[in-house]
Amino acid sequence: MDNWHQTLSDRYGDTPEMRQKMLRAGAGVKARACTLVLNRIRDGVYKDQGKTTIQWSFRARGRPHCFDALLAAVRHALSTEGLATKTGHTPHTTISYWAPTRLGPTQMNPIVWTIDEILLVVGRNDESGSYSYETIGRWPLQPAPPDPSSTQLPLF
Repeated sequence: MDNWHQTLSDRYGDTPEMRQKMLRAGAGVKARACTLVLNRIRDGVYKDQGKTTIQWSFRARGRPHCFDALLAAVRHALSTEGLATKTGHTPHTTISYWAPTRLGPTQMNPIVWTIDEILLVVGRNDESGSYSYETIGRWPLQPAPPDPSSTQLPLF
């Protein structure tokens, strides 16, 4: 669970120059927090470097406008540093990159998950073979506006 995240950009090589560009881009992101409702588990079969793997991921209900706005803000900040994001991103969190079996469509109790900060991380394999992320930069997002459906209307 420590590695669960929402990806907002492509991966870039870890060089001192690239880190500086990514740190400036992260500091330049102007966006609001975004809440996702993760309501199902989806599996998929992927080929990576000649190996076939099964992945499981939490998937979100719909595609919130706030998610697209956050992606656009990240892409804009990256483009100001000369970095392009070619990959499309969807609201989801990968649970396992090496799942033991296919699941088929799986319903679950919804998880309300708010993205309230962005992080710049570097992935690493440690000596035991475990994969983890080292945080290089962290930037809070602006608070999300209140949900109109959960706010009392003003009285007159």
